Amino acid sequence: MRVARENIAWERHQKQVPTVDDEGGKLWGCFRSCFLQSAAPYTEGIAYKILKNDLGMDLREAPGHTSCGAIGYHGDVSNLETQMVVAARNFSVAHHELGVENLFSFCVTSFANYTEMIKLWEEEPELREYTEKTLKETTGREFWIPHVSGGRPSVVHASDVFFANRYKLAEKAKYSLKGIKAVDHIGCHYGKIFPGEAMGGAEFPQVLVGLLEAFGAEIVDYPERRHCCGMGFRQCAFPENRDYTASSVYKKMKSLKEAHPDCNLILTNCPGCTVFLDAEQGTIKEVLEEEFNVSILDYAQLTGLMLGYDPFKDCGLNAKVVPIEPLLDKIGIPYDKSKTAEERRRPF
Repeated sequence: MRVARENIAWERHQKQVPTVDDEGGKLWGCFRSCFLQSAAPYTEGIAYKILKNDLGMDLREAPGHTSCGAIGYHGDVSNLETQMVVAARNFSVAHHELGVENLFSFCVTSFANYTEMIKLWEEEPELREYTEKTLKETTGREFWIPHVSGGRPSVVHASDVFFANRYKLAEKAKYSLKGIKAVDHIGCHYGKIFPGEAMGGAEFPQVLVGLLEAFGAEIVDYPERRHCCGMGFRQCAFPENRDYTASSVYKKMKSLKEAHPDCNLILTNCPGCTVFLDAEQGTIKEVLEEEFNVSILDYAQLTGLMLGYDPFKDCGLNAKVVPIEPLLDKIGIPYDKSKTAEERRRPF
C-alpha cells in the first residue's frame, strides 16, 4: 500500500526539467540567494563550478538582478504588489538582456516566491495587468514569464537541475556513498507551499533522494523526517524566539538517532535548513550537553565531494559546526590530516 501511495504521489508531481542533453538544456539564467550570500556563500560557489565545469552549462547571471524580496514579504515589510513587480523585473532582465529561456534560483524561498507570483498572474488577470503596466512605467521593461517545466509557466530550483542531471553527475563521481546511510530534508518552501511544483510532492519528494541514490547511498526513514528545521524568519531573527529553532532541530535529531543511530548524513536543498540544522547542533551540545554529530550537506556540497572537489576550499566544509572528518573518513575522501581541525577551518 505504501509503495502504491508513493507511486501515485510521484506520478502526480512530475517536473520536466531540461537536462544538458536536451535542446536548450545547457543555457540557464540563475538568481543568487541573499541568505546564501550572507550565511553560506560556499554552496553557490561549488554549485557554479559543477554546473559550468562538470556539466558544461552556460550560466548567465544578470548583474542588475535584485533579491527576490521574499524575506521582507514574509516579514510584512513589503507588500504583494511590490513582490510582483520585483519578480517581473528580474524575469525581464534575464530574458531580454541575457537571452535565456530557462531560469532557476539557488534559494527555495525565492523559488516559492517566484512560483507564487507566476500563479497569481495566471489566476488573477488584473494582477498581471497591474504588473505589466507598473513594470513598464517604472523601469521601461517588457513583461515576460518563464516556461521552464514542460512548457508551462514556471521556474525551478537549482536542486531540480542537479536532480535532472544526476546520472550524468554520478558517472563522473570519483567516490561512492555505498554503505552510507543518509536521509533527505526538503526545505518547506520547496515542497510544502506548492506541492505540485515539487519533484515528487510534499510527502514523497525525490529531488534529494534521487541524488543520494544515484551516488549509492542507502536511504533511511524516521518519524520526524518531514518536520521543519525551525528556522522561520520570525524565529531565527529574534533572540527571544530562538528556542523554537533549537527545539525543532533537537526534535529532528533525537528522532533520527533513535531510529538510525548509525545515520550521520542529512542532505538539504534550503539555505536556512543547511545552516540551522548544523549550527543548532552546536547550541544543543553547549546547552544540553548532547551530541548528535549528523553532518548537514546541501545537494551541491555533496555532489562536489563525490566529484573530487576539495572538502574545505571548494565545498566550504570549513564553515560547518559539526565536524565533517568522520563522514569523509567513512566515504574514503582524503584531506590534509597533517593540519589540526582548527587549521582546516581557517578562512582561505
